[in-house]
Amino acid sequence: MKAIIIGGGIGGLTTAIALQQRGWQYEVFEAAPEYKTVGAGILLGANAMKVYERLGIASILASRGGHLEQLYIKDYKGKILQHIDGNQLEQQYGSRSLPIHRATLQAALLEQLQQPVQTGKKCIAVTETPRGVIARFDDGSEAQGDILVAADGIRSAVREQVIGSQGYRYSGQICWRTTVNMELPDAERHNTAEVWGRGNGIRASFMHVGGNQVYFWFTKKLPENTPYTNEQALALIQQELADFSGYMPAVARNINPAQLIRSDLYDLAPISTWHKGRVVLLGDAAHATTPNLGQGASQAIEDAYVLVDSLCSHSDYETAFRHYVTKRVERAHKIVRLSWQLAQLTNWKGAFAVAVRNFAVRSIPAGSAKRQLDFLYNITL
Repeated sequence: MKAIIIGGGIGGLTTAIALQQRGWQYEVFEAAPEYKTVGAGILLGANAMKVYERLGIASILASRGGHLEQLYIKDYKGKILQHIDGNQLEQQYGSRSLPIHRATLQAALLEQLQQPVQTGKKCIAVTETPRGVIARFDDGSEAQGDILVAADGIRSAVREQVIGSQGYRYSGQICWRTTVNMELPDAERHNTAEVWGRGNGIRASFMHVGGNQVYFWFTKKLPENTPYTNEQALALIQQELADFSGYMPAVARNINPAQLIRSDLYDLAPISTWHKGRVVLLGDAAHATTPNLGQGASQAIEDAYVLVDSLCSHSDYETAFRHYVTKRVERAHKIVRLSWQLAQLTNWKGAFAVAVRNFAVRSIPAGSAKRQLDFLYNITL
């Protein structure tokens, strides 16, 4: 059996590794002309690391990323609103979350593949035949397989052609991300905090992702497509973070504006149809989420493992696809919903509303917080 994988991001590459380990043939096609070493970081959840542990590559990834002991949500004055202990995650769920640069992660995943990814291949059409499925690319080439996995992101061309969607939802926030080259104090290297400002969507965080690389991000509630040059964005970031406690202003002062990456934050209105014929959706193509729970890539990684396990556990692809969706759709949609709600919570504006918000988050009962962690990280593979 052979799978055509459209999209060479984290979800597509993880799918290819899982298929390879189970004896499937595959080809991976990526629209970008090349993999670039620039970009920003990512926090792989303990659930994603459990998948990579099962695939035998967790230790490789851990050796190339940071080491996270404590994760906090704080207000800009430094008061703790929520706290996650990395050591407890490992004790309770068998793995801990991993901060790592995206380019480093992609390079490590590419090393695992026996079949190289074909770059510069933008899929423009998908056609089923009695014997399989054909993907056609904008350079005139094509590829044929038994199934096609659409892992081509929130703006999935394959999804829109084959299945469709209910459209995209703007969260109200713009995010700027970057990697800062600087040496952090030991305490800052092993701990991280998502720091909430005075409402209006203002949040920021930084974390060590390996070497002298520090992943930084900042969000603010703004109309979509609001024009900002990188220099204007940096001025905004530094102004908004000037009175934040701790090391945040120091990190902001070291940002190179040329390396800022802007994203207007959208998710995908939930869809229940993830497959049609020989085509199946994976990752953001199926359930794109805002990044507020840090689960976008982690859910794609879970998808990859469950999809491949389903394909190898059933004799026909249609049954396998149904089993995959049954196992994944409710969990993925809940994460999309929770992440969306969190975005709207941080969009609250005004001193009184922010005080109420912070008090509510700080007062979440320990039992409720534990159930949330169990939901995110206590997965069965």
